[in-house]
Amino acid sequence: KILPIFYIKFYLIDGFGLDWIIEFRNLLLKKFNKNNFKILVDCKKNYGLFINLVQQKIDFLKVSSDSHTLTRLKNIAEKNKVIVNPKISVVNLSNIKNIKLKIQKILKEIK
Repeated sequence: KILPIFYIKFYLIDGFGLDWIIEFRNLLLKKFNKNNFKILVDCKKNYGLFINLVQQKIDFLKVSSDSHTLTRLKNIAEKNKVIVNPKISVVNLSNIKNIKLKIQKILKEIK
């Protein structure tokens, strides 16, 4: 019952562009149900990218800004039902040999 969240770093978007994320999401939607995964995108200080991703209704967005700008961006995201700066712990599984044991260990710590 673990919901996978795909974390996309800023440098990937900067290199591939916004269309890549949209196509990636469409490919996942063809294979899986919308409730089976979520997408988290790091926008850093690119507010134009943030607004475009809000329009595309990406599930979670991570943005860094001052408090005044952040409240404005959160208002925009709230109207489109997008969560800004979620408190999610990211687990990098790329260098782990026994993934099942690592996931079980993390789940024990959460409970």
